[in-house]
Order: sequence, then structure tokens, then C-alpha cells
Amino acid sequence: MLVIAHRGFSSQYTENTIVAFKHALMLDVDAIELDIHQVEHEFLVFHDPYVNKLTNGKGRIFDLPLNQARQLLVKGEDQIPTLNEVAELIGDRVILNIEVKSLLCVQEFVVYVKKLIAEHNCKVVISSFDHPVLMAIKMSFSDFIEAELLSEEPSAGKEPSAGEEPSADKKPLAYPVEFGALIAHAPFDHAKYAGTLGVAIAATDWNTVNADFVEDAHARGKKVWCYTVNHEETLVDLIAMGVDGIFTDRPDWARQFISQRNANT
Repeated sequence: MLVIAHRGFSSQYTENTIVAFKHALMLDVDAIELDIHQVEHEFLVFHDPYVNKLTNGKGRIFDLPLNQARQLLVKGEDQIPTLNEVAELIGDRVILNIEVKSLLCVQEFVVYVKKLIAEHNCKVVISSFDHPVLMAIKMSFSDFIEAELLSEEPSAGKEPSAGEEPSADKKPLAYPVEFGALIAHAPFDHAKYAGTLGVAIAATDWNTVNADFVEDAHARGKKVWCYTVNHEETLVDLIAMGVDGIFTDRPDWARQFISQRNANT
């Protein structure tokens, strides 16, 4: 079972901050989940649409000028990080699960993530509750991958230069990008719905999942991830069901519990 640090080590440090992500990486987690909003041509790591609760600012984050948003302090201490800053920190150490909250331009996001993969070797999962946006991202990624494969073919009558290295923009994707459909309720046919969307992961609230749902998802070749799991009784039940991954605010506890359980079986 994958342990996914929900917004970093968010039970001990302010969510979606570099500090929370750094401490999550110390815990042998399998993945780190974060949320992004597009602000102008940048992608900022922040959960809420409004900045009022966690920062010294006011208003919706995607309505702010980028320079103003970058000057805000989360709980008076931490700057809101960019997606690139977090990707640079994580690299290929764990899976980077990007939950899309708001976008201004799908294609701009895809180009941005593609560059993260090329420069930092990130292993990326993109998820969202907004399934039309998720499908638009997925389709745009497919177009880019097909274009890259075509661009790798030598031009007619032209030999590739000896020792020539592709630029970051020309490198083929180091890892396939996976997609996860987030849903706040899980009817039995959600796995079928995930299959219709063509995503690899059906991600749902832990209190709506059951063994039949997990079995159906696995039969369709889909992984099941559940959020947000912070209690032992819940984790024990999900392990018994065969759930593939959990989002947790307590990655230290979850990793230790799963490791001890595996050692005793």
C-alpha cells in the first residue's frame, strides 16, 4: 500500500509548504500530494481558492497579480511555493501527485509539467475533481507525447550529429504521466466510470469505499487510492479491502503502522 503525504507532512507542519514537503520526504513516503492554482503564467501550490484563512492576504488566489501572491506569507512564515520549486525538491525520489484546483490554460499547464519531468525526472500523477478539465489535460498530454515520438524520427536525408544531446524541451518523457479521477462519493460503478475516463486511478473518500468496489476496480485494471486516512481502524479496513494507496496527514504514523504490520505477517 502506498503512503501518500497529503499536502506534505500536514499534521505537523503548515500544509503545502516547502517545510511540510521536506519533512514528508524524511519519512520514506511513496508519494507527496499537493494542490495547484494557476496565477498568470505560474502554478502556485495552495489548496483553498481564497488566501484569507492561511495568509496575510485577501481574495481568491487566482485573481491576484503573481507578484502580490508571491509576497504573501502562509501563517506569517512561509512563501507560497511554485510547482517548479516543489518538483525541484522532490525530483524522482517519490511520486508527485498534482491535484489541479484551477487552471487558466490547459496547454500551458501541460507544457509546464512536461518541463518538470524533463528537468527534474519527476514521476507525476495528475488528479482533479473537475473531470472535464482532467480529460482535457490527458488529451493534451497525449498530443504532446505523439508529437515527441514523431520528432524523434530522423529527418529524411539527415544523419543525427555524433554525440548530440537533446535539449530539455526535446527529451522524451522520462516517465509516463498517470491520471486519477477524484470523487467525493463512490457508487459501485465509479470504477467503470474511471475506465470510461481512461484514468489509471480511482481516488475516493475512504468512508465510501468497500471490498466490492476495490475488487471491481482491480478487475478493470484500476488502482484505488483513498483519502484522507488518519486513524488506525480505517487503515486496517482499507488494507483488508486491498486498497492500493492512502492519502494521509500523518505519513509518519501510516508508514510505521504499515511497515510493522507487514513485518508481522
